[in-house]
Amino acid sequence: MKTSATVRKKSRTPAAVAKSAPSPGKNRAKRKIVQEQAQRARPAIQAVALLLERFPAPDQEPICLGLYAPDAQEVFVAGSFNGWQPSATPLLKQDDGRWVVELVLASGRYEYRFFVDGRWTDDPLSPAFVSNPFGGLNCVLLAGGQPPPDPAAVGATDRVSARML
Repeated sequence: MKTSATVRKKSRTPAAVAKSAPSPGKNRAKRKIVQEQAQRARPAIQAVALLLERFPAPDQEPICLGLYAPDAQEVFVAGSFNGWQPSATPLLKQDDGRWVVELVLASGRYEYRFFVDGRWTDDPLSPAFVSNPFGGLNCVLLAGGQPPPDPAAVGATDRVSARML
């Protein structure tokens, strides 16, 4: 014959709680150990990041974007590759007035625009453009060996529409 056992909760007094809680000194020691481990791991993490930057995955390709804007104070690129975040990808100013950035992108088609001193700007060297929902144009970037757009395939009759997709 089985009898039901009653489970009695142990009441914890404030003294018992204080005894079981780690002391502030132990927390500091653990925090210090974690910080030291992170410090030792930092060079390895930087090395891996450098390797990934210099030797991207086979399905990724380094792409260099540039814009000549000698009077600009800051230049960014935003597009489908960074969620259209205007300040996510800054370009670096060169001595000759060019702004450049290298992106590592998976194969595919991307749309983008430059954000120069708070204003959206087209890339004058973009091989193709598409309409955007704001009444302007987005530049098109093809990564991974995708063929450039064929102007004849879109029925272009002049230079401007030949560059539009």
